Amino acid sequence: MLTTPHSGYRNTLLSAASLLSIAFLSLGAAGCQSTTSVVSDAPVATSTTMTHGIMSTQSSYKDTRYLTIDGKDYPVYENSARIVVNKAKNSPELVADIFDGKAESAVPGYKVMFIVRTNSVAAEGRKLDNGQVIENRMIHRGSKSLVGIPVVDGQAKLDQAQLLDFDIIYDDVNKDLAAGEVVKPRGQKLTKADAPVTNKQVTIRSLTLPNIASGESAGGGVDFEASATVAGKQIKTGANSAFNIFYTVDSDNARGF
Repeated sequence: MLTTPHSGYRNTLLSAASLLSIAFLSLGAAGCQSTTSVVSDAPVATSTTMTHGIMSTQSSYKDTRYLTIDGKDYPVYENSARIVVNKAKNSPELVADIFDGKAESAVPGYKVMFIVRTNSVAAEGRKLDNGQVIENRMIHRGSKSLVGIPVVDGQAKLDQAQLLDFDIIYDDVNKDLAAGEVVKPRGQKLTKADAPVTNKQVTIRSLTLPNIASGESAGGGVDFEASATVAGKQIKTGANSAFNIFYTVDSDNARGF
């Protein structure tokens, strides 16, 4: 199911039109591109509203994420996402074609990238051409799954989600740091330009967005799994977790990877 945050503050709610475009309940279950589930069948406790005016989220995600290459585990510790939003920056952008003209017919819907990774961040470690100094993020291992979610009659069809693109970075998890180094080097890209990517599949069991209108940059969450064959290697990645970081981008600046 694709949901938006529950809130007692009416002034943070989106317009009725925006809610219709992003609040889709009871769409859950595994998608038509089904892969093996790693989610336990055990019941999950749901959050409840606390006393004394303190609110609790209504989602019930776990704290799991994973990346395997040919069955070998590559530990990942962050689950993030990036979604294309409208010009008003208060809801996802309904794009005319999630396939960007590469399919036989156009399919309107939403585009979101799920990011599962292990990275290190050097504070104020990168200087841009305009002189601005920002953090320097080094990705050691992880995946990016660019997903298109069709919208039919105003409803997001999670069970029809398509894995549009796939990116994998990996490293030697057992390799010691070089003498004098305190941060592991960046990983290497498996999905190089000449690497064939086939058998792309994705299942989204649940998707909850943070409050985009208020500017939330974390929260919400996803329960998903994506898989593909990359250069002959079997890749599986996914998460059942809240978003550690939630990025938004408008359609003019949208990019795959």
